[in-house]
Amino acid sequence: MGTLSHQAPRGDYLKKEDITETACKIKQVSTELKITYMEALETYKALALINGYDTKDEQLAGFGDLAQEFIDAFYTIHTSEQ
Repeated sequence: MGTLSHQAPRGDYLKKEDITETACKIKQVSTELKITYMEALETYKALALINGYDTKDEQLAGFGDLAQEFIDAFYTIHTSEQ
């Protein structure tokens, strides 16, 4: 599936080191907050979802800007032909 701004699929840049680092951070959070690893993981997943929604909002706003530019250009061409 195509992406906005020709972004590479996540699998293309996900590295083992990133996975290990993230797992360690989740373990550290679970220790600091005195919650289970799975509870910390669920919290991390919720945060990732929220960040994903923010990214989609930004992309949609960018698409809206492009659509407005198209409308403005179309209007300029249409009114100059009259």
